[in-house]
Amino acid sequence: MNKRTISGILLLLLASCSPGSDTSDRPVVSVSILPQQYFIERLAGDGVDVNVMIPPGASPATYEPTVSQLSKLDQSQVYMRIGHVGFEKSWMRKISSVNSSMKVIDLSMGIELIHEEEANHLHGHAHGGIDPHVWLSPLNAKIISKNIYNELILLIPGDKEMISARYSELELELDSLHRTISTMLSGLDNRNFMIFHPALSYFARDYDLKQFPLEIGGKSPSPAHMIWMTDLGKEKNISTIFLQKQFDQKNAEALAKEIGAEIVQFNPLDPDWHDQMLYIANKLKTSL
Repeated sequence: MNKRTISGILLLLLASCSPGSDTSDRPVVSVSILPQQYFIERLAGDGVDVNVMIPPGASPATYEPTVSQLSKLDQSQVYMRIGHVGFEKSWMRKISSVNSSMKVIDLSMGIELIHEEEANHLHGHAHGGIDPHVWLSPLNAKIISKNIYNELILLIPGDKEMISARYSELELELDSLHRTISTMLSGLDNRNFMIFHPALSYFARDYDLKQFPLEIGGKSPSPAHMIWMTDLGKEKNISTIFLQKQFDQKNAEALAKEIGAEIVQFNPLDPDWHDQMLYIANKLKTSL
C-alpha cells in the first residue's frame, strides 16, 4: 500500500464517516496488539468495544492496516498504544489523522524502558531504539494496567466502582504471578537462554536471566553471527532457544542442532497473556 493510496483512503474515510455513526452504546477503544485487549477486558468487562489493529499471526513490525480497520478508528474515543512497536511508529500519525478527536495515550508511560543496545550488545553490535516488548513482563503489566485504569474511569465514569474493584483484583493477581515466577526461577545454576528475536528483555530483567538473540537489529543472523552463537551456546551450555511463532524456524533449527538445544515456540501476542507468562516461565524452569 503506497503513500498516495493511503492518503486517498484516509480522505475517503474522513469524508464518508462521522463520529457517532456506530449504533453501539459502548465506547470503542482501539489498541495495537491482542494482549492489550486482555488487560482492558479484565478491567472494563464488556463495558467497552476493543478494536485490535494487528490480527493474530501478523507481525507488529510490518503489519499494514486494512481499509475496514481504519474506518473503525473513526468510531474510537481512545487509542491506547502499547508504546514503541514498529506498527505504531509507522502508522500512528496516519491513525490519528483519521479521527482528530480520538485521544491517544501511551501505555508504556512509567515503565523503565530498555534500549536495544542494552539487549543486543553482543561482540561489538549495538543498535538504537527502544525495546518495544514492554507487555512481556508481570512487573510492567502492573504499570500498563494502572495506565489503562486511569483512562477507563475517565471514559466510562459510571462504571468507576466496578472498574476499581476489578483493578484491585488484577493487581493482586499480577503480584501473585510475579511471586510464582520468581519462585519457579530462583536457584537456577544456568540463567542463560537463546532467542531468535529479542522479545524477552523485560522478562529477563525481572528474573535475573540473560537472553542471547540470533536476530540483531531486526535482521536475520549472518554466517559469522551464527558461528559466534554456536560457540557461545557450547561455552555457556545453553539448552533452550525460544522462537516466536511469527518467525522462520530455519536458523534456530540449525543452531539447535549444532549445540544440542531444544526449540521452544511461544507467542508474544497470545491473547491469553497470563497463561503465556506461565508457559514461558515453565519452559525456562524445565530447560534451565
